[in-house]
Amino acid sequence: MYYSAVMTRRGPRGPVPLYKKISGDLRESIEKGELKPGQALPKELEICEQYDASRLTVRNALKILREEGLIYTVAAVGSFVGPEDAPQIREPYPFESMAAKIRADIIGGKYRPDEPLPAESEMHDLFGVAKKTGRAAYSLLRNEGWAYTVPAMGTFVSQPDQWPTET
Repeated sequence: MYYSAVMTRRGPRGPVPLYKKISGDLRESIEKGELKPGQALPKELEICEQYDASRLTVRNALKILREEGLIYTVAAVGSFVGPEDAPQIREPYPFESMAAKIRADIIGGKYRPDEPLPAESEMHDLFGVAKKTGRAAYSLLRNEGWAYTVPAMGTFVSQPDQWPTET
């Protein structure tokens, strides 16, 4: 949905400034629980595109929410719902998502103990990720005890007694 860059729908007292419309919409999403404490708000540029607004307009909208204590902003990171001491909830990095998928496949029996996991060169075809992302996922799985690597042979599923007790 797109809105006029300066004014939007008419309120009881005339046109509503766009920055107030944006802050009102975000406030409503927070109050309904669609945006949860610690969750990142959409990036400024995403909000700009959604409302066809300038960055200044979006920043004014976010300023209102900050002043109300509904959000806080971390420089060069983004704005988050809640007070500054609320834990931040972030989207997992691609390697974390990939490791979670492989972990679920191990638990589900798709990959059995001491059997090889897909080679790093196969990662792009299987997961649509770069070799480096696959390497990072395997590193995480090794650190957690789900896998081990044999040089020049590959990465294999660890024995169940090596798996973490909390899954």
